Formats: sequence, C-alpha cells, structure tokens
Amino acid sequence: MQWLIPKHNYTEKGGPLSDRPFFSFVPRKVPNHTQEVLFSSPVDSRDRTLHFVRQDHLHIVSLNHRNAPISRIGKMHVTEERQEAFLIALKNTLGVQGLAYLTTCNRVEFILVDEAYFCMGRLQQLFQMFEPDPAELRSLMGTAMVLHGEEAARHLLRVSAGLESMVLGEREILTQIRSSLERSRQWGLAGDQLRITERIAVETAKRIFTETDVSRRSVSVNALGWKAFQEQAIPTDAPVLMIGAGQTNGNIARYLAKQGYNAVHVINRTAPKAEALAASRDWTWGDLSGLHDALSKSPAAIFLCTGSDAPILDEAQASMLPEGQVFVLDLSVPTGVTDAFRSRNNTTVVGIAELKPMADANVAGRRDALGDCQHIIDESLIELSHRLQQREVELALRELPALLAAVRSTALGEVFANELAELDGETRNLVDRIVDYLEKKYVSVPMKLAREAVMEHLDKP
Repeated sequence: MQWLIPKHNYTEKGGPLSDRPFFSFVPRKVPNHTQEVLFSSPVDSRDRTLHFVRQDHLHIVSLNHRNAPISRIGKMHVTEERQEAFLIALKNTLGVQGLAYLTTCNRVEFILVDEAYFCMGRLQQLFQMFEPDPAELRSLMGTAMVLHGEEAARHLLRVSAGLESMVLGEREILTQIRSSLERSRQWGLAGDQLRITERIAVETAKRIFTETDVSRRSVSVNALGWKAFQEQAIPTDAPVLMIGAGQTNGNIARYLAKQGYNAVHVINRTAPKAEALAASRDWTWGDLSGLHDALSKSPAAIFLCTGSDAPILDEAQASMLPEGQVFVLDLSVPTGVTDAFRSRNNTTVVGIAELKPMADANVAGRRDALGDCQHIIDESLIELSHRLQQREVELALRELPALLAAVRSTALGEVFANELAELDGETRNLVDRIVDYLEKKYVSVPMKLAREAVMEHLDKP
C-alpha cells in the first residue's frame, strides 16, 4: 500500500482547510478478479510535502503600563459579564480564527490567531469596537504595541512570567492569563493553537519562578496598595468601607482580617457576593444602593476595585462624606475616582499611577536575573514550535484509523468475501487476528515515522 501526507494549512478550528481525504491506498498486486481499488482519493505530486506550522499566525495587540497611560488602558476594559458577547462580536468583525482577551489593572492584551496578517486596517476595526472619537482612535493606533509570530509568542511568555508586569516577577498575572484563556475556550473562541501556547506559558512561568531570582521578594500590586494603606497608621477599630467583592478586594480582605480590622462594611453590585466576602469575617455587607449611607458613616479608609465603566466615587459621593481625613485605595480599571472627588479636603487617593514608583523601587536588585529568564524563554519558544508541528502531524493523520477500517471492511466483506466463506472457523479466526494486527501497525507505524520526520526537520540547521 502507498500512503501519502498532503500539504495543508493548520487552522485554529483544529482541522485542514480542505475536506479532501488525506491518504491514497492502492493495492499493487492482487488476483485478476479483484483488480479494483479498495480505497482511493486524488492526490497529486504537490501534496507530497508536509507543511510545517510556524508561529506566524499568532498576533498580540498590547496596551500596558509601559506604552500607555492607565486612563487609556481603562477605556479598553470590558466587564466580565459583557466579555462573552463582546468577544464573539469582535471575533466575527475581525474574521480571526481564535481570540483571547486579558485585562488587568495595568494592561489589556488581545491575543489573536489567524493565518492572515493582522494589518493596520484590522487594528482599526478592533479599536472601533470601543467606539472612540477620532482623536482617541488616532491615539490608540499610535500607542498600541502590535506583535506577530515569534515576537508575539515571546511577549506572551514574558507576560505570563511577570517579566512585563509593573512589579517585576509578580505571580498573579499567570492566574489571570490562565483564566482568560480558559474563558475563551469555554466560549468557543480558542482552539489548539492557544491551548498549546498556554501550556508552554505555564511551564515557562513555573521554571522562571523556581529556577531564577526574578520573583524573589517581589510583591503584587495588591501588596503595594496595602503597604500604602499601612503607612496611614489607621487604627484597627476605625470604620473601613470596601467597594467591590472581586479577587483584588478579596486579597485586601485577607490583609485586613489578619491585622484585626473588625469594623469593615462590604458593598457590591450584587449583595450575595458581598456577603460571601464579609460574613465569614463577621463584617457587614450590602449592595451599591447603600453607598450613600455607608459614606455618611465617615469611613477612615475606602478600598475600591470594581469593573464599572463609570467612576463610583465622584463629587456627589464626596459631599456625602463628613469632614475628616479619608484614605482611598483605588485599584479599579478604569479608575473609580473622579478628579472632583480627589479634590476633596483631607482626601488621599492612591491609584495605579501612584503605585508605579513603588513598583519600580521593588525591582531593584532583581534585574540581574533577567538573563537567566531570557535563556528559559528561548528554550520555551523552541519547544512551542516543536509541539505545534507535532500537533499538525496528529491532525494530518487523525483520519488514518477510519480509512484503514474502511479498507478492512471492503476487503473482508466484499473483495475476499467468497474466499473467506470457504475457510473453517479456526482458520478464519487466524485471518481476523492477522488483519487486526496489521491494521494496528498501519496506524502506529506511519504516525511514528511522521513524528520522526518532523523532529528530523526541526533538527536541521
């Protein structure tokens, strides 16, 4: 028999671009009365070459604390409850094969998969989904970092390991990336390419965290905010207001409870989520309708982190606060505090922008480890290329078992049916066992040879 692997292009949906059968089986010598094709499909000489997958179809659009102000990043934020519908619409608008979206307090990353080049026209389409005015659109187009292929993969590995974070080496970003990619898979937006890339990103980050000193004594943005709060020396019996009950404020809640703060009131858009954060700590809770009442009780500190598109604390809320000192830690994206609220007397507001100098200082002493990190990332990029191309072979060969089963069925049920009918039971059983063995070998041997061919190709200079 003759088996051929045709050239095809990998797609994010996990299959070839063509539905044409992959293999051609033609018996070379059989009795005259069986001179018929058991299984055949048209394969020309151009299809004899395996198309090796590269990382060229990965594209990333990044707005982060290095290339854009926090206010501009905030405008690209999509609340979690809106993300599924928004990303499905974005994927259809851009016509890409795969899409994931990462949003944190200091970065937004659009992780895209498509064989076609992600040009400026598509970048403009992406930003227009956020309905910017002409000036904002020009600013976004001029600010965004757009990466393709290996450089996009390198960037994603660096982000996953905290090497691009505001706090060098912080580990929380890895959890955020895994969550964003998991949501994309659940929503049917991501396939094999992003699944394999995520696995490599996780492995790379873990190596960097354990084999280098880059994360030694690193702290998260939450921890930096907590440090800023501690500098205020607010008594543990002072009233504290927490607005938002997500992961970030969940971390702050642990700090507060550990230090013995007991007069904490938690409010959230949905009261049950606030209750889940507060009840086990004997704190009080409510929903956002009780914000004015909570402010009127003169909290000494306010921890604010929500996914609201509009600021929570504005001039009207400032007027509800009694006179006196108040500290506000705002980790919302976009910012949850207006300039009018900031201008209130005796008000200290610490946001992402104010935490950046602290983050820069925290980096000192750990930059020497970046060379070791780069070596690990280089190795990971090679491994990513290997795994993508091995997956390509698996996809190309995935129909082989079914095709061989069809050959067997035709041979035993039609071509040699009369001869087999004349055999005794023991001989027929032996024939079936021989055919079973050959069928398994005709599946495993080509796959092994194809994988070896891929690795041999990769090892060539």
